[in-house]
Amino acid sequence: MKRILLIFALMLASAVGVNAQVVLNIMSPSSIQGGLTHTNNGDATGWGLADLLNPADAVLDTVVVMDDSTAGVNAVVGTDPNTGNAYPGIPKKYEGCNLDTTSAWQTNRLAGKIVLIARGTCEFGLKVYLAEQAGARAVILYNRDNAQLNAGPGAYGALATIPFAMIARPDGDMLRLAIEGGQTVVAFLGNKIGAFPNDMSISPAEAMYPPALAVPALLAQDTSDFKMKLGFWARNDGSANQSNVIANVTVKRGGTTLYTMSTSSFSMNAGDSSYISFPPFQLNGYPLGAYEVNYNVNVANESFPLDNNIDFAAVINDSLFSYARVNPTTLLPEDNNSIKSSSFTSSWATGIHFRHPQASRMLLKGVRFACFTSSPDSLNGRSIDVAVDEWLDSFTDLADTNCQVTNTSPLAVETYTYTSNAQDSMVTQLFDDPIELDDNMRYIISLNTSDQAIFMNHSYGPAYQLNDVTAGEQPREIIRVDNSWYTGGFSSGRIPTFQLIMEQSFIGVPEEIVVDASLYPNPAHHLVYLKLNGFEPAAGLSVYDMTGAVVLQKAQASVVNGEMVIDVSSLPSGAYVVVAPGVNGDLRANLVVSH
Repeated sequence: MKRILLIFALMLASAVGVNAQVVLNIMSPSSIQGGLTHTNNGDATGWGLADLLNPADAVLDTVVVMDDSTAGVNAVVGTDPNTGNAYPGIPKKYEGCNLDTTSAWQTNRLAGKIVLIARGTCEFGLKVYLAEQAGARAVILYNRDNAQLNAGPGAYGALATIPFAMIARPDGDMLRLAIEGGQTVVAFLGNKIGAFPNDMSISPAEAMYPPALAVPALLAQDTSDFKMKLGFWARNDGSANQSNVIANVTVKRGGTTLYTMSTSSFSMNAGDSSYISFPPFQLNGYPLGAYEVNYNVNVANESFPLDNNIDFAAVINDSLFSYARVNPTTLLPEDNNSIKSSSFTSSWATGIHFRHPQASRMLLKGVRFACFTSSPDSLNGRSIDVAVDEWLDSFTDLADTNCQVTNTSPLAVETYTYTSNAQDSMVTQLFDDPIELDDNMRYIISLNTSDQAIFMNHSYGPAYQLNDVTAGEQPREIIRVDNSWYTGGFSSGRIPTFQLIMEQSFIGVPEEIVVDASLYPNPAHHLVYLKLNGFEPAAGLSVYDMTGAVVLQKAQASVVNGEMVIDVSSLPSGAYVVVAPGVNGDLRANLVVSH
């Protein structure tokens, strides 16, 4: 039975089946306990009989490190995100390419175990097949760098009947070092439905997220610009019925709780699900910073706490727009999952759709993006075309049958050529002329290539699938294969990690402005302090609204401790530009007023 659970009331609805969820979770030791992001074979074409969507194929066992005694070290690939240094090469003994399946030593070590194997010089299918021949129950493969990877079966995958998962280099190194350090590592791999008695869960694909996860402040001034719909599907994946389930959501900024809501306790039978709906989070003004959201569902004596929480942050910042999640401090993408179209013959593109009711506040200056190409290829000398098109098709939302790309008008096409092998690193293409944006106009911003070796980076989470079935939701990810556009993008909730670089549109503001400045607090509602930093003011100051009209003017401004003090309490909430004439040029600063 499926129930719609509101924060204040329950309403019964129609039935729903359980949601298959394949997880890779480290059960012990406690120092590394928890879930690992991974890809897996599931029931993928070309692999053997193991189907991780089937709970019967789940594996819970001890993890051991592959060591087939092969001499040598494989080449270095990628950069450690924690140190910024190149990863050390991987010893070939960890690659499992020359396993002697007749060796009693190997068989005794691997039989009945989950085997940790490094990516290397032989096919993924061969690694899994050889491990199975030595008695392994499952395999965990880890990549050579910090990226997810879908592993192809090759010539041997069809012969392999045990399940496997693929993880990124940092997680692989963590497991290997723990095992080699003498710790006993136990992992669970598979569909966990019914595997544990008390097991509530939330899936990233079944949670509501903000319209975007990085938004310029000028596009998030109030609730008409930006607000968060909040809700998620809670599921009882366990074998026991539950009578005291509690769900909640919290929003924090800088450690301060801005919003918190909890349900009263409710019942949920094994295999059932409930949609938890909360009132939206909205403010009259959004100061810069990360708005950290935590969804949680819990029950007493939870057997599998890995998937009881979903955490994400929407970052209000100066100039970047991104649907994919970003690091709150650096604004770099949190995910580097490399994807390309497998079916194009001439070219393909990954793109995003942008539309905002106050888009004219901003100019589109350029984009930041990251690509990848497999070793031994290099990105150096390869090119990406960055295109901006007006999207002229008329439709209401994603559910509208007219939501398709048939009518576009080009605004800009510029080429970025790599001058180094910047694998998985963000690069920037600034347009020759910043693009003026119109309110409520649809735009497609895309990265285009005809290069078969280039993969473009995407995020697997958060996934916008639940948003996308909600009334009024707009397209986000768009792909083009040859001459055909698809508004659904890639499957499984993947979304491009590339970012739009924006700046305030200074329509009507004097052109002779030559110096940018900073002020605080921003947003403000009373006094504002403009940092002069040695600047010599020649007169007072003027404040312009977004139409270029002067809305506040001071013939003589107060200066205290090298800062110009401005009273903006008379201005309505909105975006403004502060201009102070000086001896050697004028000072300019962006200001948001929020009452």
